[in-house]
Amino acid sequence: MSKVIPVVFCFDKRILLGASVAVKSLIDCAKEDTTYDIRIFHSDLDIKNQKNITLLAENTRHSIAFHYINPEIFKGAPHNKKSWTELVYYRLLVPEVLREYDKVIYSDVDVLFKGDLSELYNTNIDDYEFGAVRAEKNSPDAIGHQYFEENKKDYIFWSGLLLINCQRFREEDLLPKLLSNAGKYSSKLKFFDLDLLNITCEKMYALPLKYCVLQSLFYLPDYKSAKEYSYLNKVYSDEEIQNSIKNVIIVHYAGKMGKPWRMKNPYPDYSEYINKLPKELRQYTFRDIRKKLFNRR
Repeated sequence: MSKVIPVVFCFDKRILLGASVAVKSLIDCAKEDTTYDIRIFHSDLDIKNQKNITLLAENTRHSIAFHYINPEIFKGAPHNKKSWTELVYYRLLVPEVLREYDKVIYSDVDVLFKGDLSELYNTNIDDYEFGAVRAEKNSPDAIGHQYFEENKKDYIFWSGLLLINCQRFREEDLLPKLLSNAGKYSSKLKFFDLDLLNITCEKMYALPLKYCVLQSLFYLPDYKSAKEYSYLNKVYSDEEIQNSIKNVIIVHYAGKMGKPWRMKNPYPDYSEYINKLPKELRQYTFRDIRKKLFNRR
């Protein structure tokens, strides 16, 4: 019998192409006994967009459903008007919206799935609010992330991939605490949802690095030349990093190298998935953006 695994993505129409690649690669990399219940939190996807995205699961055992989130819920919460809008907070609503589940996987959409998520989903996090991948040692000397003395954990965790203990989240009434801290630390939040989770949550389970292999580690000929290596090597041994690259489950396109759907020549493995998409979901390629900006054909 298939294992049903709930996976949540949060995005708007600005990143339709990247999100579609994430959904398509998730489905294509599922094992035969894995079934994904894919939920999409959004604020502006129209019926046409929803229909086109739903086609990605057509003739498969997987399902896709949409949840409209009113952005006014997070009115006043700190964010920027570029890539980090109020969307960054939608993941905090997962336990409240999906009350039928005690555990849910959340993933950013600037990713490419390379493997199945059943092992991740079966991870026991009964004693933790979240499972996440360690990004950096938590200290005043943190290089890549904001240090908060209120964070008493040994590590700073990324928020782009979360295994959410929804049951514990609801029992601890964690959402009001997160929203309260959004106001309390508004002027200090650099990475918004990431900072909030690290400040507010008392216990976070350390997931393997293979679930968040940064594109610099994955694509550069020498992973040690990656900017992020300067702080990752204080958390992981070289052997752990090498094994994570070799056995990667999720490639995360975060950092200076940019988003692949905005590149003139995306990485070959990413381009492969762009080419698998219906043409309606390939509308935000570099060529299309260039035509709009410079009126070129």
